[in-house]
Amino acid sequence: MREIWDLLDENGNKTGKIFERGTPFPEGYYHLGVDVWIVNAKNEILIQKRSRNKRNSPNVWAMTGGSNLKGETSLQTIEREVKEELGITLNVQDLQLMTCYKTGNVWLDEYFVRQEVDLKDIVMQPEEVCDVKWVTYEEVQTFVEKGEFIEERWEYVRDFIRNKLEI
Repeated sequence: MREIWDLLDENGNKTGKIFERGTPFPEGYYHLGVDVWIVNAKNEILIQKRSRNKRNSPNVWAMTGGSNLKGETSLQTIEREVKEELGITLNVQDLQLMTCYKTGNVWLDEYFVRQEVDLKDIVMQPEEVCDVKWVTYEEVQTFVEKGEFIEERWEYVRDFIRNKLEI
């Protein structure tokens, strides 16, 4: 399936222009990416290991996320990505926006949600995900320090998550 993205300006506003994934990305523009950090009642964070076939950051741990398709809202994107990659329905009404920031050619919206998920209910999309697990805040920090977690995410959300976990 072709992915068409809305192009954003340097302030994160839609420009009315579009981009097809896989073609050279136009300089001076951005697209929207969305991540969600799912946390259970035991204060564990649901992480997924990216498929070894991923072009960017293969075989590393990450939160669930993806790119916004043309016309989607940020919330629609994360709901779709969680369903596609993990086969679960996200409690969208409980999402809290933690932060928005620019990195590379992406504007990222980072969300937090408290939700119980039984790992047995997860259906991984093999092109995207090869493993899932619940981990502690400290374990995510260790993965980051060892270079085993996707880059340029944790540093933007770790303080918010730590405060939510009250640690």
